[in-house]
Amino acid sequence: MPLVSIEQVAGSIFDYITAGLTLASRLSENADSSVLVLEAGNAHLDSENHPLITRPGQFGMQIGNPEYDWGFKTVPQKFSDNNEYLWSRGKGLGGTSAMNFSVWTFPPKEDIDNWEKLGNPGWNWANFEKHTTRAITYTPLEHTTTSLSVEAFNVWGANKPHGEGPLQVAHPRCVLDVDIKMHQTLLNMGFIQSRAPYHGDSHGCYFALNNVHPTLHSRTYAATASQDNAFQRQNLSVLVGAEVTVILSSDSKDDDFEASGVEFLHKATNRKFCALSRKEVILSAGSLKSPQILELSGIGKQEILSRLGIDVKVPLEGVGENLQEHLFIGCTFELKEDYTGETYDLLRDSVQQSEHVDLYSKGQGIYMTGIVNMASFPLKKIASDAEALYDAEKIRIHEDIKEGRYPPGLAEQYELQLQYHQRNALDCEFVSLSGSLSGPNPPRPGKKYYTIIGFLNHNFSRGTIHSSSSNPYDPPLMDPHYFEHDIDLQAFINEVKYIRKIVKTAPLKDVLSDVELNPGADIQTDEQIASWLKQNLSTGWHTVGTLSMLPKDRNGAVDSKLKVYGTKNIRVVDLSVVPLQIAAHTQATAYIIAEQAAEIIKGAFLP
Repeated sequence: MPLVSIEQVAGSIFDYITAGLTLASRLSENADSSVLVLEAGNAHLDSENHPLITRPGQFGMQIGNPEYDWGFKTVPQKFSDNNEYLWSRGKGLGGTSAMNFSVWTFPPKEDIDNWEKLGNPGWNWANFEKHTTRAITYTPLEHTTTSLSVEAFNVWGANKPHGEGPLQVAHPRCVLDVDIKMHQTLLNMGFIQSRAPYHGDSHGCYFALNNVHPTLHSRTYAATASQDNAFQRQNLSVLVGAEVTVILSSDSKDDDFEASGVEFLHKATNRKFCALSRKEVILSAGSLKSPQILELSGIGKQEILSRLGIDVKVPLEGVGENLQEHLFIGCTFELKEDYTGETYDLLRDSVQQSEHVDLYSKGQGIYMTGIVNMASFPLKKIASDAEALYDAEKIRIHEDIKEGRYPPGLAEQYELQLQYHQRNALDCEFVSLSGSLSGPNPPRPGKKYYTIIGFLNHNFSRGTIHSSSSNPYDPPLMDPHYFEHDIDLQAFINEVKYIRKIVKTAPLKDVLSDVELNPGADIQTDEQIASWLKQNLSTGWHTVGTLSMLPKDRNGAVDSKLKVYGTKNIRVVDLSVVPLQIAAHTQATAYIIAEQAAEIIKGAFLP
């Protein structure tokens, strides 16, 4: 086990310093390289004491718990009734991979190829798919207790390699009856069965994989993926409870910033220490924190750094800009009194919860389930006014371009999005689960529910993340600019209206009562739906773009080798480098970025 003490780290020198476990695991494959992982949270490796991490069916239960969740909040959103929104992020070894909802999906081919079109050679679908086999091992389903055949679940290409990576992905042991009915209902409504959701074409509906172990039936994530191999290496050191505050610089003979190490707060002693770097400092603090660390180190927008009293060492306008996020909203419906299938509502009862903990130890029960129902589709599938909405957005964008309202590079992104729409971009997504996940009305005791969630994948609104002060312990100002572009709100409204059509279609309607928990029968007009959305929406926890991989003159923060502009040896390897949002849950993409980054750093990657 590579967990080390502060005495083994303070003042010591390592080849690479990072927070990313997947990247660190790959870099430590070279026995001649020393790698230090600094994790601000705790280890949480004793799985018996952390069932909120390990049990697949407990997704979402860590939210708001400070042991696992940073619990960030946005600033009041001007275009969303000045509401603030919780932005949870994982605090602990493995980061958010230890607290996400375990949904494992891939983006469509064109989403990734768009990164290359924006000026990043080698960041394309072919390389994405190649690195998949290094990241994961896929185990197909061998049998099912549902009414569907095994073939309905095994959506991995028959002739595609299953991979040999350390992260296990599979189907949850249990798929609930009402989830099967939801899938069949979508097919009845004209949704297509997705042809190749893990091979570049996720259009349609399918049963998604989860990052769960096929025999242990527990969450697999960055920490568990490292335990059997990387954690046995003597050249990998991991210090937990160590929050990086600033990147240290050496006296450079030229204009480029050269990192010499990092300063960090060791929480157990409440003292600051330094760790030194021989080769590189690699930021993997995520889209919310990586920009702040750069700014506190003097790398960022001159206007912001000067206002905070931070010496400008590398003026870089792209730091903290181009924020893009998925939004979701849950619509919840009550199941009929005579519905006998299980739902997550059982877990609201302490007796039932205890029984299912026991069942889980036997490989049974509700904790063995996961989120599997997925449907990705263009807006025009559900909205008759989709073309009018995009035409209006196109007019607005071209007017804004003419008036010079956009920073460098953003107009090019918008043009790609508009062109992509003409080719049926998967701008919308439905996910569903057996239970209540919506607001504001709470579930009633003894009742069972089904929730259909609408996601927005390619929002036009762009936001920012910047330091709020020069104090590293003050959370940054997170401003996603929700609904600054009205098309985002209108697409959301259309999703809610279509969900109400889904629940009136067989076979799902056959098991639902007439009770709509949320939004509720009193929410009917577009204006009422919009108001309800703004009060009850959630982040998708898929923030990207705040250190975009773009040419510097297009407001990029890192180049195609993930190196921060104006620095010699600082890279960023996390979702903040994604220049254009994807139609997928982002955790799989984060792993693939780490795999490709490792090859780049080791000099083995050829675009």
